[in-house]
Amino acid sequence: MDVDIATVAILGNAGGALIGFTVAVIAGRKRDVLGHRQYGWLALAGGCWCAISIVKVMAASPEVAETAYLIARTVSSQIIAIWIIFVLVYTGRRSWLRPSRLIPVLIMANADVLLLLLGQGRFGQATVVPITQNGVTLLAIQRGAAFAATLTISYMPALLGYGFLIEFLSRSENIYRRQTAIIGAGGALPMIVALLYDFGYTPHPGIDFTPVVFVISMLFVGWALFRDKSLSVTTLSGDTLVDNLPDPVIALDDDCVIIDYNAAAASALDHPDPDGEPLDDLAPELVGHIERGEVFSFGDSFTYYNPQTTSLTDQSGTERGRLVVLRDVTGQQRRQDRLEALQAATRQFIEAETAEEVSEMAVEFATAVLDQNAAGVFLEDDGVLEPTVISESIAEHVDEELLYGSPTDEPESKLWRTYETSEIRAVSLDLDGLDPLDNALMLPLGPHGVMAITSHDSTLATEDRRYAAILAQTTQVALDQVERERELRQSRSSVQRRREQIEFFNGVLRHSLHNAMVVIRGRAEHIRDEVPPRKQRHLDSISDWCGKLTDMSETIRDINNTVTASEAERLDTVDLNATLRRSIESLRVEYDSVSLSCELNGDYRVQANELLEEVLQSILRNAVDHNDADTPRVIVTVQQASDWLQVRIADNGPGMSDELKTTVFERGLSPDQTAGGFGLYFVSVMMDLYGGTLWFEDNHPTGTVAILEFQQAVTGDEAEDDPGPDDTETAATEAQTKSHNR
Repeated sequence: MDVDIATVAILGNAGGALIGFTVAVIAGRKRDVLGHRQYGWLALAGGCWCAISIVKVMAASPEVAETAYLIARTVSSQIIAIWIIFVLVYTGRRSWLRPSRLIPVLIMANADVLLLLLGQGRFGQATVVPITQNGVTLLAIQRGAAFAATLTISYMPALLGYGFLIEFLSRSENIYRRQTAIIGAGGALPMIVALLYDFGYTPHPGIDFTPVVFVISMLFVGWALFRDKSLSVTTLSGDTLVDNLPDPVIALDDDCVIIDYNAAAASALDHPDPDGEPLDDLAPELVGHIERGEVFSFGDSFTYYNPQTTSLTDQSGTERGRLVVLRDVTGQQRRQDRLEALQAATRQFIEAETAEEVSEMAVEFATAVLDQNAAGVFLEDDGVLEPTVISESIAEHVDEELLYGSPTDEPESKLWRTYETSEIRAVSLDLDGLDPLDNALMLPLGPHGVMAITSHDSTLATEDRRYAAILAQTTQVALDQVERERELRQSRSSVQRRREQIEFFNGVLRHSLHNAMVVIRGRAEHIRDEVPPRKQRHLDSISDWCGKLTDMSETIRDINNTVTASEAERLDTVDLNATLRRSIESLRVEYDSVSLSCELNGDYRVQANELLEEVLQSILRNAVDHNDADTPRVIVTVQQASDWLQVRIADNGPGMSDELKTTVFERGLSPDQTAGGFGLYFVSVMMDLYGGTLWFEDNHPTGTVAILEFQQAVTGDEAEDDPGPDDTETAATEAQTKSHNR
């Protein structure tokens, strides 16, 4: 059965119409693809063009054929207009989409349609004539003389679009070359067929196959836009993704599917050809690492990667995928891990209590963190370096006598040489009978000994030697601390023994003194009836001194307890007002000719203990005993100084020299300078134990002012309003410093 050319044209256009409408619907759903809308309009126009061509082929009257031709030319002109808009959008030339530029281009695309609609006479007229060719008679359109000119004008926008595509294709940074080339070829094919038809190269003048060819070409363009992901995202050439690059490089589309890779990436992913594979399927944890952008290691590898991600954008700047470079930062990460491990080891070194513990940690760090085969710490003991802690591989393969070093070894011991010179030495062990060890790095530990880090193959790298030196320095510091702690424990033990001895003899002395005073007082009372009344005053004096010495022994006991007690044990809240009143009343009884007055303007409490009254009485006696005024006068006042309380004891005596003000508290000051030097030394000691201060100032017009500065005690109500220990401590320190600088 023969099929004529008309039937072929009808069936081809019918199929083209179906394809064009279907593609238009699909394009409307691909909203994430650049230019999808313009491409959809092109496919829709192509389908309409095919449908109109069927009417034109089947037309039986000139009027129908002429109308179909006019509509077909109108549609084809709009295709040219839509094509140029599509190219402008695809190549990123949105500035051309302004009406001032776009309208002239659209007018040029519709030049032939305008001629058909407005043209008169033979220049613009389209004549319908029946033509028989190859046994088929169809109505054909013959155009006037102006057709060639308008046709040229109409095709100029299409040529402009191709110019933009060629320029876009030739850009050095353009990574869409294959996609652009397919789009350009797809658009050029129907244009060539149209030109052939317009200039008479056709199987029949009444049949135009351009609509069918256009729809078919749109299939290629659509595949390039929608289906070929490697084209829609990127086609990386060899100069973009170097196969021999040591760092893994992976190109991903927006669905995290691998669209390109290099050899290092295939090796890291353990897949011979990961192209087209979702990254989540090959390495589920890898996507999360890339998203976080942090250093990571995945799988069973000990390699660390730092992901560097670059967005892959289309010509309009829309992200279409990512280029991921996994930079190998194993060296950097290992250095950081070593530093962190060294910091952790330093904290453990500080907590170590024995040299053996320090040595064990040093060997463990050297073998585990520095990746060395074996290590040992050799500490000096009575002129010999002995293996304190060594790795198992050394203990198993090396004779014990080879692990000791001394100055008498023959040949000279490498360990002792390092210890003696305090220099880091890299030595070979090939001839030392230390198989299977080949090399060692020996590091001095100051006066303590030597650390040796050994290797089965090559010597330590420069970086490893640097960390080994840091480890040796840290080990030496830890051994120094262990030694100091041992000496401190011995010192504390010695101090405790001395304290116990002093307390014992002090107790014996007080007990003996107390018993002696009881005996003396008893004997004095026993002979009282035998002593004449005029001489009984001597017995009274004996009895008084017995009482004083007994009280003094109790005071010495309290002083001893205060000196040996901790701060928390020695300090208590003491009522300063009541203590001052008792001290003054006691002196009034003792010195009836002295004017004593006390001015208290508040309820004062200080940090002290039961010896505070003795402290105040010592200062008051000193003020009275050195007062040579006709009417000795002592005035006691209390004033606030921030969180401190100052007790000011002013007298009207002869005053005190500046030199004496600085030396009066010294223990060795002779009694003839103060008539009570021991008392002032006692006061200075007690004020120091109270955390307070004592100094002297001049009184005007004459005399001296003794100033005792105490820490103010915080009562229960005041503690609720206390700003905090740090603030209180800071304020107290500032106030005390201010007082000391006066």
